[in-house]
Amino acid sequence: MRYATIIIWCYVTCSVHAGPVASFADIEFWAGSGSNEAALVVDWVENSSSDESLAWGYRWDGNAYGEDILMAIVEADPRLFIKIQGWGGDLGIAVYGIGYDDGDGDFALDDGTSFDSNGIAVVSGPADGALAIDGDDVYAEGWFTGFWHYGLSDGNPYSGGSWSSSQLGASSQVLADGDWNSWAYTPTCNFAAFAENPVAAFPSGNADFDSDGDVDGGDFLAWQAGFGILDATHEDGDADLDRDVDGDDFLMWQREFGQGGSGKNTPRLTSVPEPTAVSTLALCTLFVFFGRLRQWSRP
Repeated sequence: MRYATIIIWCYVTCSVHAGPVASFADIEFWAGSGSNEAALVVDWVENSSSDESLAWGYRWDGNAYGEDILMAIVEADPRLFIKIQGWGGDLGIAVYGIGYDDGDGDFALDDGTSFDSNGIAVVSGPADGALAIDGDDVYAEGWFTGFWHYGLSDGNPYSGGSWSSSQLGASSQVLADGDWNSWAYTPTCNFAAFAENPVAAFPSGNADFDSDGDVDGGDFLAWQAGFGILDATHEDGDADLDRDVDGDDFLMWQREFGQGGSGKNTPRLTSVPEPTAVSTLALCTLFVFFGRLRQWSRP
C-alpha cells in the first residue's frame, strides 16, 4: 500500500518569519474587496502540535459561499493550487487536493495533473495519492484514503470560539462576516480535523516594483523614492496595495529580496506510513462516502 506524505511545516524567509494569527488583524494576505471579512486557514497535517497552517483573508459584499473564498484566494495567491471536481448544479465542487509552492514557480504533481493559470485543476473523478514533484513544495490529496475536511467557525476559533464540521459542501456553505473557514487534510478520515497553529501567508511577488522579474536594489530605490506617498501605485513602492508607501512595504521588499519576485514560506517534508490494515481502509472509505454525501448537496 502506498505511503501518505505527512507534512511538517517550517517557515523560512530572508529575515522576517511569518507571524502567528490570533485574529483578522494578524492576516497579511487579503483577496477581494468589500465590507465583510472572513478567514481561510489550510492545514496539511492532522492533529499535530508541531505543524503550522497558513491563513489568508477574504473581503466581499453581498452573498458569498465557502467556494467563493477558496477560489478567490487560490486565484490571488500564485503559490496556492487546488485539484477539484466540478459537480455542477446543486452538488457544487468537490476538493481532492491542495498544494503550496515554495516560491520558485515550478509546482507540479507526479500524476501529470495540469493546472490552469489560476492554479486550479478540474478533474473528472476522485483523486488519491499524488505527490508534489518538488520536495520543497507541499501537497496532499485524497477522497477515499483520507480527504480534505471543511470546517467553519462563526467566532474566532483561536480566541474563545470553536470549529465545527460545516455539514455542507463549500459550494453550499453561506459565508457571514467574521467567519473562519478551515480546510484540514485527514488521512484518518476524521470529521473533527481542523486547522491548527495558523501563521500568516505572505503576500506574493508584490515587491518587484519595476516589474523586471526579480526583487533587488532597483526595487528598493523605487520604494525609497516613493516613501510617504499617499494614493500610491505599485510602481511607487506600494507592495501591499494599501495605497501608501510605508514601512510595511519595506518589510515585504526585505523578505522578498533576491527571490525572483516571490516571497516564500518554505516547507520541509517528513514521510510516515499511514495505517495499512485492509479493515481500516474499508471502514474509512465507507465513513467518508456517507459523510461526503451529506456534504455535497446544497440545502
